[in-house]
Amino acid sequence: MPESAESLYIQQLVELLAVVSSSPDEATAVQNAVERSAQALEAEVAAAVIDGKVVASIGFPPGAVPHDEIVAMTLERRSILYVPGLGDCPVVTASWAGSHPGHLVLARWGAPFQVEEQNLVRGMARVLELTLTMLRTLVAEHAIRESLQERQRLLEHLSAIQRAISHREDLQHILDTITHGARDLVGDEIGLLWVLDEPDSGRARLAAAAGTRPVDPADRPVIDLTAASPAGEAMVTDGVAVRHGEELQSRMLRLLGPTTVHASMAAPVHDSGVLTGALVVASCDRDRRYTTADEQTLSAFAENVSLALTDANTLVRMRQAHHDPLTGLASRGLFLEQLSKQLAIADADGRSLAVLFLDLDRFKDINDSLGHAAGDELLTLTADRITAQLRAGDTASRFGGDEFAVMLSRVDGPTDAAAVARRIVHALAEPMRVSDHWLRVGVSVGVALRGTAGDEPAELVARADLAMYEAKHRGTGGYAIYREPSRATGRE
Repeated sequence: MPESAESLYIQQLVELLAVVSSSPDEATAVQNAVERSAQALEAEVAAAVIDGKVVASIGFPPGAVPHDEIVAMTLERRSILYVPGLGDCPVVTASWAGSHPGHLVLARWGAPFQVEEQNLVRGMARVLELTLTMLRTLVAEHAIRESLQERQRLLEHLSAIQRAISHREDLQHILDTITHGARDLVGDEIGLLWVLDEPDSGRARLAAAAGTRPVDPADRPVIDLTAASPAGEAMVTDGVAVRHGEELQSRMLRLLGPTTVHASMAAPVHDSGVLTGALVVASCDRDRRYTTADEQTLSAFAENVSLALTDANTLVRMRQAHHDPLTGLASRGLFLEQLSKQLAIADADGRSLAVLFLDLDRFKDINDSLGHAAGDELLTLTADRITAQLRAGDTASRFGGDEFAVMLSRVDGPTDAAAVARRIVHALAEPMRVSDHWLRVGVSVGVALRGTAGDEPAELVARADLAMYEAKHRGTGGYAIYREPSRATGRE
């Protein structure tokens, strides 16, 4: 099956991360990010604005970079930029915060940027922000630490974490690795990672721990993120919180620590720029005092937590945008996108494909009599039964309500497509147990096969929809095949 849009966007973020994280310095990282983002979005021009100045750009004629206009884009959020030689071009901008706030600005001639592309640019800006923070942290670390061995250990830890994130290793494993690494590199006994249960809930759950008393993974502690805890203070101030002295430590640290805790430090972590928790280290040494170098080391690890959470949740959000949240099937948009690609392939090699459009015959009655929860359960069972009848390479989608669509990517004519339709009709005719009721739900299926070269996805779906109404008109539990000009034949 062709690579989906969500996979392409995730791959572009991973490639950007690989390019900028391997840059030797901040200026190179910014220039590489500008070039890579322009390439990914097919933009004619792109620029990065940091601290109100254009620090990198691509696509403008030599000496003709419109600095003032680009900066104005970031301040006034205008949607059009005049580009010499091209004229007015649609613009997309994405910002990042931190000690050196900045913007990524892209413009291209022609169509404006779609919502998915805007989300991709925001993800790219976040990747650039995190990488610049890491580079600045490493520069500061190099200036402060005289021990080459300590710096090498930090680089090795951060590099290993960056590789794990870019390779999409298990998120829990990455968070555990970061928490242990922060504790070890700072030189403390305890490492904790707290992540919000829900946005704005004010409560965070322990996501990872190192050096604590035994913690059951299935029953991890929850804390109120008030300023009474170092994690809460870090989130309230969006900065590193340091506490020296036994009496200033939180109750949870006292409970989790192997012995009495005398010092703690917390750094905030973010998900796509939104505060979402804190990384904490703590010491049982009565004389422990944190230095500026310790704060910078913890911040570097906290930024890697942010990168891991952003990457993982971006993948989840992009998947949710392309899949039905109830059934997990492809969304209407993703289905039409994949159908378009398959039609182009079919036009090239002359093969046939088919679209099936399905409508449940008694769904409204069941939904009204048993309630929406039962209706949702019925739709989930229906989706499972539909996918169970498909072959490798076929795609099922929920179009909305009780309507589903199926793409058969390779068929040997109407008979082959009808065989799949019959299997689906038989499968959905079997009783389903929903909310302690055994229900029989009929389905009407319309079948439309690719015609001449140049068929549009929406046209093929519309034909299958017309055939479905023909099947429904004949009675429940049947299928019909669309025939030109408007006659439909076939029913079981």
